Parts: sequence; C-alpha cells; structure tokens
Amino acid sequence: MYSRKTQLTLFLENKPGQFAEVCDLLFSRGVDILAMSAITETEYGVARLLVDDVPAAMVALEENAVRFLQADVLLAAVANRPGMAAGLGHRLAQAGVNIEYTYFTAGEQGHTSSMVFGMAEQDLERAIELLGHPTSGYN
Repeated sequence: MYSRKTQLTLFLENKPGQFAEVCDLLFSRGVDILAMSAITETEYGVARLLVDDVPAAMVALEENAVRFLQADVLLAAVANRPGMAAGLGHRLAQAGVNIEYTYFTAGEQGHTSSMVFGMAEQDLERAIELLGHPTSGYN
C-alpha cells in the first residue's frame, strides 16, 4: 500500500532528555509515533515523525513551543523481504523521482515494513501511482 502521509519535522536542542521529553509530550496526548528518524548537527537536532494523530501532535507541539514543520511524504507499507528497498529505489529512479531522504522500519521477513520517502511535492502523486502498479520484478 502506497499513500501520502503528513510528516512532522521537529527542531530540537541537542541536549540530554530532548528525545524523552518529546516522546512523553506526545504520549501524554495519546499520540502514537509510527515512524521516526532523528539526527543531530552540533547544537540542534532534527526529528522526522509519522504519528497516528497529526492534529493532536501539532497542538501539543505548539502549546509547548516545540518548533516544527509539516510536509507530505510517501509511505510505503510493504512486505519485508530481501530487495524491497532496492526495488522501490530503482522504480522511483527510473521514473525520474529524486528521493531526498528515507527512513523505514523492518521486522521479521514477510511482515509489513513502513518505508517513508521524502521527495518533491510534485513527485508524490506520480510515485504513488507508479508504485501501485505491480511489475514483473520488484513491487
């Protein structure tokens, strides 16, 4: 399944406890984090999140003065099997879609993984349409 999802990108001070504070804040509002990627660069870090309740997360972040942006991303909920990431990457590349960043979950082989792809807004619908059609190779 391929779909458009809203991602929240948080800008956090790089200090002990920030990760826990954000997770606690969202938990206290009943918001579940579905996928997350976090990196730090010197004084600040960037956390990209997919959550189950975007409006509630946004209210919680705003009320607690956590700086964030929202953007649409491609979510691929696919069976975890060898070559899946490569296959999706090749199909998007062949269509001329530039993947700006990605992060994903992987459980046991055969179970569903969530792969998040950041790309230009104009490529999102085309990518969803393209990936929704099976091929003889990767799907």
